[in-house]
Amino acid sequence: MHREPHPARNSGAAEAAGVLGGTSFIGQSVLARLQASSLQASSRDESDATTATSVVAPVVAFSRRAAPPPATTAAAGIRWQRLPVSPGVWQASIPHWITVCPLWAVPEHFPLLEAAGARRLVALSSTSRFTKRDSAAASERVIAARLAAAEDQVLDWARTHGIAATILRPTMIYDGIHDQNVARIARFIRRFGCYPVAGAAAGLRQPVHADDVATACQSALQCDGLREAYEISGGETLTYREMVGRIFAWLERPPRLVTLPLPLVRAAGTLVRAVGPLVRMLPGLESLPTMAARMNEDLVFDHGAATRDFGFHPRAFSLPFRPASNHAAGRPDQIQMP
Repeated sequence: MHREPHPARNSGAAEAAGVLGGTSFIGQSVLARLQASSLQASSRDESDATTATSVVAPVVAFSRRAAPPPATTAAAGIRWQRLPVSPGVWQASIPHWITVCPLWAVPEHFPLLEAAGARRLVALSSTSRFTKRDSAAASERVIAARLAAAEDQVLDWARTHGIAATILRPTMIYDGIHDQNVARIARFIRRFGCYPVAGAAAGLRQPVHADDVATACQSALQCDGLREAYEISGGETLTYREMVGRIFAWLERPPRLVTLPLPLVRAAGTLVRAVGPLVRMLPGLESLPTMAARMNEDLVFDHGAATRDFGFHPRAFSLPFRPASNHAAGRPDQIQMP
């Protein structure tokens, strides 16, 4: 049954928002969204004499780093707080929270959230909880198990303390610059001029842009009555091979995909498992055959519930600028992938 998106909470009172993981590239997008909302609210207040005494809701970004990135140091409306923070001395009220740090790190901050009077929490997890659960690579199964356990711990804590919590599980997150998915493929192509794929590389993907993830976090934070978890995926479904081809086009390089036969990839996986000591010496080696084989697996998730409940409308697979020209010149022109 179709449900209209829940209305944003808008009581007229300014309430602070806290962000854990503000220095990550996703955190930067979240802070930009929250800052824009605060500036818009400030502009409305200044133009309306009846609300001239309103106070714009502050945004508090928490980080373990010594200093925030230069781009956000002077950002109006954002206060930076160095972690760790002693809950016993914390007095500021922060009712709304977004956590984009690793989900399993959130429980260590429960005392801080309690001291700040948290009432609403949006926490970022990952669809890796499902896609890596039965992986042949032990390291990937560990990640899936940690995500599942962390989700349970966060939701149990929220229920116990009467906090409305929502977990968002994005698919492959990218921005083409800082991520470990699209940006890593682009770096490989720049260096070697080609990219290896396993077999047909026909597994379906739904890359979701970091800004869309940030928008989803902000929208969910402003809505009441949401369910406890949502999958959020990109606005376009394409094969792994097509995705890599788009990256070649973005880099203005001819698409040179080196196809590795699947039997060869499987044999490599058997070899890797047979040389256990070497795998332990080179931690990333164990996952390589699994990653290659996954190129032919469909990793698709329906974000329809997120669209219905808090208006999530992700973009098609797109990248922000052509790195060989606009980026070097400092002109971040938005382009749509062809």
